[in-house]
Amino acid sequence: MKKLSLVVFSVLALVGALGAQSAGSRPSPARLFYVFSAADATLRLGAADLDQWNEEHGRPLQVLGLVQRPSDPAALAQLRLQEGISFQLVDAAAPHPGLPAELSPQLDSPAGFVLLLDSQGRVAAAGPAAELSQVLAQAALLLEGQVATEVDESTWGKVKEIFK
Repeated sequence: MKKLSLVVFSVLALVGALGAQSAGSRPSPARLFYVFSAADATLRLGAADLDQWNEEHGRPLQVLGLVQRPSDPAALAQLRLQEGISFQLVDAAAPHPGLPAELSPQLDSPAGFVLLLDSQGRVAAAGPAAELSQVLAQAALLLEGQVATEVDESTWGKVKEIFK
């Protein structure tokens, strides 16, 4: 019985170590861009809902809020405080290198805009801010697929290799 316990403990320790090694090779997180006007209460509520969804799911999304026409940088900080938003907010009109090309024509959209990129930087979902719930549903499917693949290939594959 002692030998069996030792073997099980050793296998679990090895799987944990291999998992920690491969953690650095994980794909970059999915990114979500939310363009909205601070003057629109519905869009502000969408930003708060987005932040809550991301928190409830363990913050799997890297979120950037692009605020249309803020009065000054202090207004962005005040908006984050008022709405309880933890993700970064920036001025949508300011230049931001690295923004996806699909986002540029939407930065002035009065309806707001939401863009979801997968871990490879490909568009997974996009639409007006009113469609945020559909985009988050797509994000859940996207993240579910990534998690299942990671577990199948990294964890269970390593366990199989150990027992060969």
